[in-house]
Amino acid sequence: MKQIGFCLSALLFASPLMAQDVLDPLVVTGKREVGEAAEGNVNLDQIQAERVNELLGFVPGLASIASDSAGYGDILAVRGTGNTLFFGPAGVGMVVDDVPYGDVFGYSTEFFDLDSFTLHRGPQGSRFGRNAAGGMMEMRTAGPTKESQFKLSAEYGSYDLLNLRLKATGAINDRWSYAVQSYYKKRNGYIENVNPAVGGYDDTREMLGGLGSLYYNPSADMQVRFRAMVETTRDGSQRLSAIPGVASQFGPFVDSLRAQDPFRVASNFEGETEVDRYQLSLHLDQDFGWGTLKSITAYQKWQLGPNTVDLDLTPLGATTSSIAHEQQLWSQEFRLESDQTQDVRWTTGLAFLRKDSDGLANRFFGTGPTSFENQFTTFSIVEESAALYGHVEWESSPALTFNVGGRLESVDTAISRSKSGAGFPFPSGLPLPAPFRGESEGWYFSPSIGANYAINDQVSLFARSSLAFKPEGFTGYSDEPTTTAFDEEQSWETEVGVRYQNDEQSLGLELRGFYKQIDDYQLNRSTGFTDFVIVNAERVDALGLEGEMIWKPTDQFTVQATAGVSQIEFDDHIGGGGQNLSGNEVPFLPEFTASLGLRYDFASGFFAQTAVRAVGATYYDEVNNSDFKQSSYQVWDAQVGYEAENWSAVVFARNLLDEDYYSFLNSQIAAGSPGDPQVLGVRVGVEF
Repeated sequence: MKQIGFCLSALLFASPLMAQDVLDPLVVTGKREVGEAAEGNVNLDQIQAERVNELLGFVPGLASIASDSAGYGDILAVRGTGNTLFFGPAGVGMVVDDVPYGDVFGYSTEFFDLDSFTLHRGPQGSRFGRNAAGGMMEMRTAGPTKESQFKLSAEYGSYDLLNLRLKATGAINDRWSYAVQSYYKKRNGYIENVNPAVGGYDDTREMLGGLGSLYYNPSADMQVRFRAMVETTRDGSQRLSAIPGVASQFGPFVDSLRAQDPFRVASNFEGETEVDRYQLSLHLDQDFGWGTLKSITAYQKWQLGPNTVDLDLTPLGATTSSIAHEQQLWSQEFRLESDQTQDVRWTTGLAFLRKDSDGLANRFFGTGPTSFENQFTTFSIVEESAALYGHVEWESSPALTFNVGGRLESVDTAISRSKSGAGFPFPSGLPLPAPFRGESEGWYFSPSIGANYAINDQVSLFARSSLAFKPEGFTGYSDEPTTTAFDEEQSWETEVGVRYQNDEQSLGLELRGFYKQIDDYQLNRSTGFTDFVIVNAERVDALGLEGEMIWKPTDQFTVQATAGVSQIEFDDHIGGGGQNLSGNEVPFLPEFTASLGLRYDFASGFFAQTAVRAVGATYYDEVNNSDFKQSSYQVWDAQVGYEAENWSAVVFARNLLDEDYYSFLNSQIAAGSPGDPQVLGVRVGVEF
């Protein structure tokens, strides 16, 4: 009741609020595309968000689980539809400048300087080339400017945090122009290794990224864009520590050697994570007057390796993991859009995608006082898909608009997997599994229908219902052929809502309710130290309420709030041990999220801003073991500063009260990734 009360209080405080077109709102702005699932343009600067997982709490319906391995093992979900940790399709898609990403572990976690970040809630298969059963994160970076512009910023803070950013745009001549940006970010570790043989704070972080676009306009109705992106991550150990007082599968002796503090470990080695992302794309836009034809051709490569982790977190070195993983993605999309000012507006497209994933996982673990296993798993998974999608909106009257859409997609997947290894005493105690090959193919159709009715100039009602799918596939971490494959997931979602916007554009509110039924829900399950499979829960039901607001009682003062509460449970599900888990909460999904933000701009140029976000209780396993449950928590951020015409200076605080919480819990090894501690710092910026 306490958690639900926090949500309702935020909504009631905001009840006349939430604007779509009000002065740089904190969470939601922008005109709704009629009848579509609710969207929210997120003002990243005001919430101090630089990474995807930092949106948790600020965006209703969004769940983000960060395992602190540069995105590897992260989970993103909207209204219960998400991804599994390492294999399986994404439930929430990511598109940056119309370029689709592949699996969630390959998503770019660090934000570039964006013109907009929009979360499209609900199935989006009829509007994007990329399938998105739960929702779509759409990001757009700034385009070129007529005059040369430069923007520099530097940030320094706790743990020797250093964040440098550069942005430059301009015209080369009357046909060519450019937009370039880059960042460099590093900090010292948060977790101390108390093993004297290693010592120090070894979970250091260092990132470097660059994005450049070259534009060519041969005529007024045609544009060509060449785009390139590169990101490198060089991290120390994964931010992983033993959960104090919780027994692991390693036994009492190993547990007695583990540090019982979220920010301390006793590992026998530092560990490291290296990730490289590359992206090249060619964009062609041709305006015919009655419509626009777009072609987006893209190649991406994501590479992890090495990723080394001490799983037992002791000086013994009893269990370690080393993973190398690579994914290459080729995509081609052709999109034709009508004139968006007409009463009937439509979009249709063809999309092709090929995803090649290859990996090698080495796991070493003790099987007894004087015995061990050293296993190597090699896998290759290829997925090819082709989709036809379309969406139509019809303004039947000034007050009523209907929309209908659909997606037809073919997905073919193939896997090749083998395992080798050695042990002591030799040969190993258990025989290694035989090499495995498998193929699957399927056709999927996902329709949607919706409507928007404007009661008057201030109030409108909307509704939408849609079907969606996540295709079947294979996991690379299963020794048993019978558990290597998993089935497709199907969902039916219905959303209804109301929006209010006053005539002065200073006060607004949006409330949404949704119900979702998910059949054959794709779910992770651990079956030992090395097997990590995907099973299908028979049925999951999701019910929720979301609200967003903004209010400007004066030109200087802005109040913003969001809240979302949901009940997402197994309606029919049997656990790995045969137990009936119906009625249990689905793991990785918080019960609620809420936020409240205040900002005051003084006439002199000074400003003060604060925001608090709350995240509800979250289970991290399907049996709802209380040992692997993160209780609700709140994080408070604040900043004060001065903004002039072409420069700014800010003092900021993140997690001001130093709240302790976990962003990820691993029930297999009884360990977790603690959330960011308190960070204080200063930031200066200049534009010219």
